[in-house]
Amino acid sequence: MVKTLVWLMRLMTPQRASAFTSALLRFLKPVIPFSAKIRANLKIAFPDKGAAEIERLTRNVCGNLGNAAVDLVMADRIWNERSSRVEFISEEGVDLAEYRSKAAVMVTGHIGAWQIASLIASQFNLTMTSIYAPERNPYLEDFSLRLRLGLPFNFVSRDGCMRHLAKELKNGHSIGLASDTRLDNGDLITFFGLPAPTNTTAARLALRFKCDFLPVRAERLPGMRFRITLCAPIPPRDPSSTVPEQACQMTQELSALFETWIRDTPDQWMCYGRRWPREAYSNS
Repeated sequence: MVKTLVWLMRLMTPQRASAFTSALLRFLKPVIPFSAKIRANLKIAFPDKGAAEIERLTRNVCGNLGNAAVDLVMADRIWNERSSRVEFISEEGVDLAEYRSKAAVMVTGHIGAWQIASLIASQFNLTMTSIYAPERNPYLEDFSLRLRLGLPFNFVSRDGCMRHLAKELKNGHSIGLASDTRLDNGDLITFFGLPAPTNTTAARLALRFKCDFLPVRAERLPGMRFRITLCAPIPPRDPSSTVPEQACQMTQELSALFETWIRDTPDQWMCYGRRWPREAYSNS
């Protein structure tokens, strides 16, 4: 079924494929198993929004999952047509060319077109390895990995990747991670006003290898176009504190930045997994 859907996408222009899959996933929202989790996360993040608005956002988040599928299917075309499809922006004072000779830890969240965020590294000829979450279904895992080969950077599975990431950074190469997921034994980082167990690995790696900790935002624009922005590095708030404390400080700043992005485009937040402790949901 997935292969048939991908075949249909490839028969269309990127704009039509994006519109088609987005409409399809919005239509299927009532039977999508994780739509309840999307709704619950949105209710916690936006307690001031009414039930009708939460339902509208839930439907649109499902639709954005279809857009994300098209990003992956059309990855090679997006890259080849980047002069007309992608705006690459660096915040003032940030020069990506500097990172051709030194490593960086680039981080994004599951917001907007997060899967293509690392294209900014390829645009500036940086050696980049990006982390991906493997599919549970082995057939889909093989298929999705082959689709990712259309992107001009290296991939490594999230499972057992630490040694590989350390080697890349030690060799002066950059790495890219989506750093907004729950980790049950992670550090408690405030997210939308509530403590959330959060993975601080990205910040710890930046501190260990003395790399810049760089947020990257990939925005979805009309007409299957994108804006990828390299943000200013996030340093520890208190360099004299312990490394674990510094990692938490940096991750807290990153989470606050993610909140801003989500508030800008809440229907592009891919919040289909549990983000907070279970008791937060029983109180929402």
